[in-house]
Amino acid sequence: MRRRISKTALLLAAGLSVFWGILGGPLLVQSYNNDFLCYYIGGTLVREGRFANLYSPAAQMEVQRQVAPSVAEARPYVRPPWFAFALAPLTSFSLVHAYAIWIAGLLITLLATWAWATVRFGESALVVAVLFLPANLGLCFGQDCAAMLAVLCVSYALLSREKKFSSGLVLGLGLMKFHLLLLFPVWMLMQKRWRTLAGFAATGTAFLAAALAMLRPSGIASYIGVLLHGKTELADPSPDTMANIYSVLANFGMQSKALNGVLAAGVIGLAIIGLRRAPLWRSIAIAATASLLISPHVFGYDAAMILLPIWLVIDNATRKISRYAALVLAAPFTFCFTLANPPLRCVPALALLGFLIAMVTDRTDREALLGQASADDRRPSREIPSLAESRGGVYAETS
Repeated sequence: MRRRISKTALLLAAGLSVFWGILGGPLLVQSYNNDFLCYYIGGTLVREGRFANLYSPAAQMEVQRQVAPSVAEARPYVRPPWFAFALAPLTSFSLVHAYAIWIAGLLITLLATWAWATVRFGESALVVAVLFLPANLGLCFGQDCAAMLAVLCVSYALLSREKKFSSGLVLGLGLMKFHLLLLFPVWMLMQKRWRTLAGFAATGTAFLAAALAMLRPSGIASYIGVLLHGKTELADPSPDTMANIYSVLANFGMQSKALNGVLAAGVIGLAIIGLRRAPLWRSIAIAATASLLISPHVFGYDAAMILLPIWLVIDNATRKISRYAALVLAAPFTFCFTLANPPLRCVPALALLGFLIAMVTDRTDREALLGQASADDRRPSREIPSLAESRGGVYAETS
């Protein structure tokens, strides 16, 4: 159903977009020498057929000296091999031109998700989108967080139309950043979404087959070694700046693998409880939020994918605490706390945890409401106007 958009909402969106552009513009111009340079190095090695050297520090530094001689600090490529394969054609252009194409593509992707959400959820979705800090400033860092958001949105849209296998295929594209999807297979297994899981596995299998063909088992072992023991971040950020559950302890000076394990187990346990018989909108919110919380490396911009759960909760939840939890995440100030001093840096992680708890304890069951409405509609003597105005949702499949 198409929703009418007021001129006020459009003007507000335009004004805030200009504001983000002014605020993040200087950062956007400089970011081609940061994370995007890492991607460019990996893509260049693949384009040149140097698959065996994809995770070789010496080979990466050789390419870096060729394409960005002014950058002295190493820019290691640590993404999965299939991501480098996808970026290889882009490296046919110079670093600056490739970066311009990259940013233009991500901007179009972000605007497309805004347009889709506005049509699907109404003008409130547009207002929330332009306020949401991770997606907007993430673009200024040259990050592909808008692509992860788009993957979730397209996968959800397909699943809501009962295109289950296709939904899984699209969701599998998110394996470009696989650490952000850790609990999605758990969701599909728990709710017996076999066709969706099959599509997800098909994409993952294709990625893995391509990686084995390019790198051979020894190359895959090198990649795993980089993840476990190598330097995976440029600035080697402090754990207390992360948007995961472990940052809560780090903000209070507590570094303990055992306690981190307990926290991760608690989050996973909460997610499992919440995913039982959860409708689709709440399942996606739980799986996405819990995946972020237990991931070892989650920056503020990685939370861009939470924009879809925020939209879904605002559109579907009837309990006020669930809506308030979503609005706290959507507020621009929430993720600004990563710039504060400890212990305030853990505010984003606590907001995500609060949102997860709200989703787990939410019992909005629109399917039951609509089912009751249908039954009552067959009784001419009774009217239920509140249910007649209810909007439907998509719920867990049981086969």
